[in-house]
Amino acid sequence: MKKLFKWIFRLFLVLVVLLVLLVALLILFLDPIAKSLAERQIRQQTGLGVTIGRLSIGLKSPTLAIENLKLLNTAEFGGSSFVDIPELRVSYDLEALRSRKLHLEMMRCNLGELHIVQNKDGKTNLQALQERRKQQESGSGSSAPAVEFQGIDTLTLAIGRLKFTSAKDTSRNEETYVGYKNETLKNVKSVKDLEPLIARVSLEKNVRFLSENLLQPATGAVPTGTRPAGNESLKSPDGSTDSPPKK
Repeated sequence: MKKLFKWIFRLFLVLVVLLVLLVALLILFLDPIAKSLAERQIRQQTGLGVTIGRLSIGLKSPTLAIENLKLLNTAEFGGSSFVDIPELRVSYDLEALRSRKLHLEMMRCNLGELHIVQNKDGKTNLQALQERRKQQESGSGSSAPAVEFQGIDTLTLAIGRLKFTSAKDTSRNEETYVGYKNETLKNVKSVKDLEPLIARVSLEKNVRFLSENLLQPATGAVPTGTRPAGNESLKSPDGSTDSPPKK
């Protein structure tokens, strides 16, 4: 009987040690596993190549830190860098997330580079990304409720290089280093809340493509910006341009 209890006790100790080791391994490899899952999920959702240098999940607080996040354009758009984010840090409301509501208390994003590419047909990589998202939404059979975005209390942005490359009209190509370091915005609930900052970047740094609607459906015509008043042209259904009729 004593030997039986002795072996049971030893077995219990072995199980405890194994569980402790398992928990330690999960904690040790939690970030690498999360990084791999995040890369796979982003790849499935966007269809883009993605790499994450490092991902760290807060164990004692609801925080997320990502370093060197890079999205790559598809071959259709040259396979170049699309988005390069050296640093992204987020503090989120855990209780809200459990209710499928995304409320970010703090978000700090260092946008190292954003590269918009237009192919020969006039479609941009942003349009292609938007089309893929719509296809996924229409083809999804999931009945799970979507996560409701409730806003960002404090958003701090650093903005580096902005690029636009057009295979349709190379005269529109531009590249600008913005160099903003700590642009802080409060209570950001939609892209509309970013419009004043986008307008300031466009004006101060003369970034022309920011003033265009890059998400509008691609057409045969290349946007040329605002035309001077009194010298407007009329576009025929076939896409050709004619002078205004004389009175």
